[in-house]
Amino acid sequence: MKKILIIEDDEAIINSLTKLLANSDFEVMVAKDSYQGTKFAYEERPDLIILDLMLPAGGGLSILKNIKLSVKTNQIPVVILTGLRDEELKKKIMSENENISAYVEKPVELDKLMGIINGVLTGKQS
Repeated sequence: MKKILIIEDDEAIINSLTKLLANSDFEVMVAKDSYQGTKFAYEERPDLIILDLMLPAGGGLSILKNIKLSVKTNQIPVVILTGLRDEELKKKIMSENENISAYVEKPVELDKLMGIINGVLTGKQS
């Protein structure tokens, strides 16, 4: 069973994603801030991280920096799921982090997100 770490602080999104992923036979872990997200990534070494950029305790960019620095976590694919609409930031994040597999803006249809997740995990991204 593949492990997915959701790092998100919005309860509605957490609940939707958790239900969607659990129903698709994924093991789901949830972290609600940057500290907990970095800790879970390091300790649990999930198969995929779904990461919001706007988080308490440092923000998603600090998580990206921390997981990039560790050999235990720097190969974990990351799907950014954010409400930020900033093309320059998106380009910067994508160019500086080779483990970013997708950058998705909220709101997103769950079917589309599920397709992205499955594509990343099977190596068949579009």
